[in-house]
Order: sequence, then structure tokens, then C-alpha cells
Amino acid sequence: MRFVTFSEVEEFFRGKRVAVIGSAPSVLDNDVDFIDAHDVVVRVNNYKLFGNVTGERTDVHYSFYGTSIRKTSEELKRDGVKLCMCKCPNGQPIESDWHRQKGKLNGIDFRYIYGSRKDWWPCDTFVPTTEHFLKSFELLDKHIPSTGFAAILDVLACRPRSAYLTGFDFFESGVHNVNEAWRSGDSSDPIGHRPDLELAWLAKNFLTEPLEFDECLNTRIQFALASEL
Repeated sequence: MRFVTFSEVEEFFRGKRVAVIGSAPSVLDNDVDFIDAHDVVVRVNNYKLFGNVTGERTDVHYSFYGTSIRKTSEELKRDGVKLCMCKCPNGQPIESDWHRQKGKLNGIDFRYIYGSRKDWWPCDTFVPTTEHFLKSFELLDKHIPSTGFAAILDVLACRPRSAYLTGFDFFESGVHNVNEAWRSGDSSDPIGHRPDLELAWLAKNFLTEPLEFDECLNTRIQFALASEL
């Protein structure tokens, strides 16, 4: 394997029809074989495959690669993953008194990830710089993006022909990994996920970005737009 630059990642996506698969149960509503018909298929974190509806291809695995990620190197190889993309840099890009006081340094210092996975990577891997990571952090008013939203931003930055999003409901269903209960983080975390800001960004930018949505997400986008009127 190699650690690759974002310029190399761009070549993987530029001009291609990309499907970015989130972990919400709405991923099960796709037509048979539709997802696998894309040029590149991106799946996040602990993705699950349910036959032709979710598709069986996984070209890119996008994750924060913390201790809750159960995918093994062997499993990703078996699924055909050609590129791993990391959400977090190998460093501490953020300072937070809240995290220090609560002893939750893993929320701001991500070096533990790369220490524990030193010999784990199954294929070419992109690790963002601090500057790259902070772009999405600043975009969301100094909140860490969810893994799925970070994947969307990185794919769009590579200028694909299109980016089809499915399996994203911004935690409204209370389910993730398709069929597992989702537990929200500590609401007092000053840099915690803000799915409302992520949805608002998609609603604001879907006309200027090459975005396509599944029916569930399209409904949420239209509702968000109507709420602003």
C-alpha cells in the first residue's frame, strides 16, 4: 500500500459517476443493481451489504477509523476496496477545554488511530492534512462533520460527473449501520456533530453541485428548502 495525496485521490473520482452510500436504512430502498451501476462506489464506516439492493461493490472505504470501526483489513480486501480515505488527520487539529476537562482527548487528538492501525491498511490510503480537515470543520461553524458528510465533501472536491447520495437521513430515523440503534453523542460537546447544518448545506448547494439524491433524502432536502421560505 501507499499513502497517497489528495491530488492522487482526485484522479480516482474526476469525471466519474459516484455513489456515496450512508448507513441509514433508506439505502434499502434503491432499485436492484442501481448502486453498482455507478463508476465508483464509496461506503462508510461499518457498512453492510444486502444483495443487489445495496449493491455488492465497494471501491472506496471512507471512515474515521476509530475503535468502533469493526471492518478488518481482510474484509475490505475481499470486498474489492481499492482506496481507503480517512476523515481525521494524524495529529491534533483542534483545541478544546471541554474535551480536556472530561478526559476525552480522543475527540480532538487523532494520533491514537494511526498508532493502533500502523500495519493495518489494506490498500492505498489517504490521510488528510490538518488544513484539509479544518476546511470542513470551519464549514460547519467549528463542528466535526459526520463521516458520511465528510465523504460527500471530499468526493465533490474531486469534481465527479455526479455524486448520488443514498442512506443519509441525518440521524432522523434513529438507526445507523442500516439496522442498528443509533446513540447520539453528548449534546454538551461544543464541537459535536451538527446534522442540521449538514442537511442545510446540501439544501443550499444542491443546484450548484453535481448532486443526486435517493427519494428519502430528496424529501428531506425539499422540506428543508420549504422551511426557509
